[in-house]
Amino acid sequence: MDVFEITGNTTGVSREGVNFLQPSDSYQNLYDGYLYRQVLQSRQGFKPFAGYLATNHLPTRVMGIFTNILTATNTTETLVADKNYLYRYNTSTDLFEQIPFAGAAVPFGITDNFAYISGTTYPAPNGSQRFVFTGKGMPGVYFYDGTNVKSFTTVADNPSYVAYATGNIDKAYHVFWFGERINFVAPTINSQFYPVGMLYSGIRTSAGNGDNFNISGSGLLQLDTYEYITGASILGNQISINCNRSNWIIEKTRDAFNPYFSRKVPSVIGTDASFSMVSWNDEVKSLGKTGVISTDGRQSLRVDTKIPYFTTDEIDPNDFELTYGGFDRLTSQFMWAYRESENALASTQTKVLINNYEENTWSVYDQRFSCFGESINGQNRDWDGIYEVNNPSWITWDSTEEIWDNVGLEADVQKTLAGDDLGFVYELNQDYDDYFVVITGISNATSAVVTTADQALQVGDKVVFAGVVGMTQINDLEAVVTARTLNSITVNIDTSDTGKFSPWTSGGNVSKVISFYAETIPFNPYRSQGCMVYISHVEFLLDTDGG
Repeated sequence: MDVFEITGNTTGVSREGVNFLQPSDSYQNLYDGYLYRQVLQSRQGFKPFAGYLATNHLPTRVMGIFTNILTATNTTETLVADKNYLYRYNTSTDLFEQIPFAGAAVPFGITDNFAYISGTTYPAPNGSQRFVFTGKGMPGVYFYDGTNVKSFTTVADNPSYVAYATGNIDKAYHVFWFGERINFVAPTINSQFYPVGMLYSGIRTSAGNGDNFNISGSGLLQLDTYEYITGASILGNQISINCNRSNWIIEKTRDAFNPYFSRKVPSVIGTDASFSMVSWNDEVKSLGKTGVISTDGRQSLRVDTKIPYFTTDEIDPNDFELTYGGFDRLTSQFMWAYRESENALASTQTKVLINNYEENTWSVYDQRFSCFGESINGQNRDWDGIYEVNNPSWITWDSTEEIWDNVGLEADVQKTLAGDDLGFVYELNQDYDDYFVVITGISNATSAVVTTADQALQVGDKVVFAGVVGMTQINDLEAVVTARTLNSITVNIDTSDTGKFSPWTSGGNVSKVISFYAETIPFNPYRSQGCMVYISHVEFLLDTDGG
């Protein structure tokens, strides 16, 4: 009898019945889990990053999360945009503050869920703070000067601005600070859309040439293709431009008056989701309706051999543009939030596709995120600052899920953030269950009504209770959410019998259950010989303290 030791873990999310022949191909399907250093683990949860984003408690969709570099002080700030407003994170209050409009700027008025916002740090001519942003669903190009949001293309708001020869920039799909210039990809100029164009300014100087689009060294570069641009990302010293059926690279020249040239990269597929492009480790990955593609500037190749049918079968083709990409530096994972094809009632993303580029693994997370971002801002969780106003999980000691070793360190670490469709921003990779929220009351009723702090639990979510005082019988029970508001959920637990369920008195939390699932693949090195193989025994260890 031959004996094989199955080592290595390379996961996939494949069609049923696929029989892999290599020992390293250990898992056919992996959900809400990941591999780290060849160890299979359930994923960590996430927690709210700061207060509720929306104004007047009305639902709002997070359309962009940005790190604005304050070049004068060499510090950063976290900015978040929804369909109408821009917000800044206040470290002192741990809240998002809506930034007021001034001058000619008006609320964005974005109507489409897939019309995401692109933004970039781009200092003013005198070097002062400025963040420029726009999007294909916006009525203009805006900038934030540290105090107000103003119109970038209105001379009264931006005296250095000079329009392109054919007229004002109305908006663009993407904007970058690159090559000492500001660059607008797929712009609309004087109501004329340029689907394969990139408008660039003159070189940024104290005289304001960096806001001038009708000066020597500025211009409109157009790709030599019939296709249209579906994504853009900075790739080292280049700009990677993806079209619906090809990939292009824009490189710098040594000619200040003709600063860029474009070249086509050999590719097998294109990109169909404008904000699915993610740049990391000298490559840009993006999603097309026929596969996942990676571009390194020299060639573009499919990298979805473990999930060859995923984008075709699992992502809703009618809402493919909802797909949004991000990267998690802590776990070395590419992330794509998408709307699954089987969920016909969903109006936004329902799942996240994960690719760990170090381990070559794939998995699916059950998370409802609209977009991703990063931040190194946050509150210091020192002992004197731990109190229930800003840290509600600390109301009672027995309900806290803070990580003890991180007390006092939170403001200094890199954070991966995600937004959702209701105006919440979350911090990923936290030892929290999903949508963790503090309870403020539980009714004794045939269907218990649980009042909470602001939360984004949804009908159909499976939740679990912990740390409840008084109604202790509900602790550790799982339930399904049958109705919800911003500050309450109704669950399918009958608490009307006070003999079985004591009245709630204080404390507790409720959160969504993380349902980890892994499916192994039949391993048969003798399949080509028509022989069967049988596993004699399996050894494994379950670590219940791993988060």
